[in-house]
Amino acid sequence: MSVFWGILVGFSLVAGAVAAATLRLPSRVAAMLAAFGGGTLLAAVALELIPEADREAGVGLTAAGLLAGMLVYVAADAWLNRNEDSAMMRRAGHAAAAGGDMKMPADSSEATRGESIAVGLFVDGVPESVALGLTIAEGEIGVALLGGILIGNLVEAYGASLAIIKGGRSRGFAVRLLGAIGVALAVATVLGTVVDASPELIGFAQAVAAGAVLAVVSISIIPHAFAVVSRLAAAATVLGFAAGYLLSV
Repeated sequence: MSVFWGILVGFSLVAGAVAAATLRLPSRVAAMLAAFGGGTLLAAVALELIPEADREAGVGLTAAGLLAGMLVYVAADAWLNRNEDSAMMRRAGHAAAAGGDMKMPADSSEATRGESIAVGLFVDGVPESVALGLTIAEGEIGVALLGGILIGNLVEAYGASLAIIKGGRSRGFAVRLLGAIGVALAVATVLGTVVDASPELIGFAQAVAAGAVLAVVSISIIPHAFAVVSRLAAAATVLGFAAGYLLSV
């Protein structure tokens, strides 16, 4: 059974990447879906990850895990954007040397945004998947957590892959990247069913996942959705949160 859920978690990423490589949803629809997925992730944080972390590890370790997850994702995102800034400066220098004839790609920042979301999928996905495996091992599946993971993975993988492709990378690269992350999350789900960790470590891992999820949603998902659909992003996010809540009751 754990292998089945692990494959399902990994497949959700591949499905999102393949959808981005083969479909072209209107940008407003894609933005609304991204905000909806962000809402389901927030529900998983509020209703599954944090309550479980608090129960297993206590207040101190939960707060520390939240900060750790946030710092890991923010550092990775800053590193990716620093590389993008350096690349843009090099392109600008080449253009100046050529007399201003070289054109800079309008969507070059999209690849970095997509890669940032992909990093977030890995950083928050591994402890999330381990947490899912732990609930499976205990004989019960956290429905809000599972729903948040699957819907969030699908939507985030679509958004990440679409941005990577728009940024100039190949469709194959996007599918392979998300597929590799999917394999890692599938393995993490299976490991979660057999790992023999202390409650404190388990709770800390869940808090790390929660911190990374909050950072991903606040940096890479909601701002982009708001830029495309304005205040409709709030409606889509709340609908996603409500869907996660209904899954948990």
